[in-house]
Amino acid sequence: MSKYEDYNSASRNYDNQRFAMGSDVMAAMIQFHCGKPLKDLHVLDAGCGTGNYAKALIDYGVGQVTLLDASPGMLEKAKVKLADAIESGKIKEVVEATMPPIPFPDASFDAVMFNLVLHHLDGEGDTGFRMVIETLKETRRVVRPDGFLVISTCLPSTCLHSVWFTQFNLKLTERYVKVLPSLEQFSEMFNTTKFECMQKLNTIGSFFLDEYYNVEGPLDKSWRQGSSYWKFATEEEINVIEKKLKELKQSGELENWVRAHDRANTAGVLTWIFCKPQ
Repeated sequence: MSKYEDYNSASRNYDNQRFAMGSDVMAAMIQFHCGKPLKDLHVLDAGCGTGNYAKALIDYGVGQVTLLDASPGMLEKAKVKLADAIESGKIKEVVEATMPPIPFPDASFDAVMFNLVLHHLDGEGDTGFRMVIETLKETRRVVRPDGFLVISTCLPSTCLHSVWFTQFNLKLTERYVKVLPSLEQFSEMFNTTKFECMQKLNTIGSFFLDEYYNVEGPLDKSWRQGSSYWKFATEEEINVIEKKLKELKQSGELENWVRAHDRANTAGVLTWIFCKPQ
C-alpha cells in the first residue's frame, strides 16, 4: 500500500515502537457520532498494520472489526496479536488488499478508520493526492449513511515545527511533508468526496512512538524504522544527522537541544479528523 515504505520488512520491529495513541478518544467519538453502543458497531480498520488500534477498540467493547492491509507481514503479526478475537468472531475478516479500491459491499461499516495511513497512498510527486481522493470516495461507499470516518495524521506544519528529530535537517523535512495533506487539502478532499468534517483535535503527548524521547534514537536503525519519515533520508543525510547528534551528545547539549526543538507536549503531534457522510 505504501508508495515508499516496505512494511513487510518494517513489520518485524513495528510493535517495538508503535502503540495505539488516542484510541480511547477514537472509541468515544465513534460511539457518540454513530449513536449506538460500541458492542453493536462494525468498524473497518483500513491500513490496520499489526492491529494495535483494532485490539484497542475491541478491548473498549467494539462489537466487530474488519482488518484491511496491503502488507502480508503486517497482517501475520495482527493475526497472532488478535488470535482470540479472530476465534471469537470479533475480528470479522482479515483482508489483504491495496487501496484504492476498498473491497467490500456498499454500506458495510458503521465506521472506517485510517490511522496514519492516507499519506502512504500517493507517491512523492503527486501533490494532488489522487489515491487519497479515490480511497475517500470508496470510504463514502462502504460506510453506512449514518456512519463515521476517523483519520489520524501528522500535519505538514506539525512535522516542520513540533517534532524534535525533524529539526536536524529541514531540507529533508520539507521533502517529506509534501506527502502529508494539510488541513486545507483535507477540507477540499472532503468536499469532493461528500464528507462533512465534524471535529478536528490534536492529541497532546509524546507522538505515537514508545521511545519518542530516546534522544539517541536516530543513531539506531530499528528506532528509525518506527517512522516513515526516515525513508525519505539518503544515506548521506542520515550520516550528517548522526554526526550532529554525536557532537551534541559529546558537548553535553543533546537533551537541551531536543527540549528546545520539541513541542509534542505543548502543541501536540497527532491530529484527529472526525467526519460524517453528507
